[in-house]
Amino acid sequence: MTSYGVDTNWYMDTGATDHITGELDRLTVRDRYNDGDQVHTASGTGMKIDHIGHNTLCFPSSQIHLKNVLHVPQASKNLVSVNRITRDNNVFLEFHPDRFLIKDQETKTTLHQGRCEHGLYPLNSSNKEESLIVKPSTTVWHHRLGHASTPVVHRVISRYKLPFSSDSNQVSVCDACQQGKSHQLPYPRSTSVSSSPFDLVFSDVWGPAPNSVGRKNYYLSFIDDFSKHTWIYLLSRKSEVFQCFHDFQNLVERQFDRKIRAIQTDWGVSISP
Repeated sequence: MTSYGVDTNWYMDTGATDHITGELDRLTVRDRYNDGDQVHTASGTGMKIDHIGHNTLCFPSSQIHLKNVLHVPQASKNLVSVNRITRDNNVFLEFHPDRFLIKDQETKTTLHQGRCEHGLYPLNSSNKEESLIVKPSTTVWHHRLGHASTPVVHRVISRYKLPFSSDSNQVSVCDACQQGKSHQLPYPRSTSVSSSPFDLVFSDVWGPAPNSVGRKNYYLSFIDDFSKHTWIYLLSRKSEVFQCFHDFQNLVERQFDRKIRAIQTDWGVSISP
């Protein structure tokens, strides 16, 4: 009868359908498992699944991703499903009497090799190639939590006991946060005051519209600075702006018996009274 020993290595198991760990700290990213399924041992005993998450094992020349790892508190050993590791990392494994190899499926290059110990194949080798568990930095958690403030990030990490590594002493500046908090400089206060209608009229052209009713793809607006009254004209083509202005000018000068003294535009179109 084989035994997995007393250490905390990851052991490769050809009979396991999923990665399994009894240590919650092994999962760098995790969520509660609410499906109600259980892990069944060879004897048929069922063990409750509390969490599901991910882990990354780092080696000198490669990284092995363990996806959808099941956290089973009753599990005494950490098992790596051979089927899962080959599918998720695009690799294949070679088992020899004294060692094992993890190779890339396309290039056939060896990504990692380890020794056989007491008839078992621990993924964490006993030499200097011992794998390390990658813990997200506080900066990574800042991004994952939607660019939350530093106190909020630390509160969430502490409350939910999330694994993390401290950033360096250098202050990290988040470009996304800086851009999100940026503001346009205030406009200078305007000293222009209209004393009567049509002293100043603002005009703007918008378009083209992707879909429009009656094939009117543009509109031309006129806003009187004094009264704030607005006129809107629908146009089929931008070339109609000049003629539309003359129609507007004739309308207001006949109706109100006043001349338009100045027109201000954004240079989208050039018109002059």
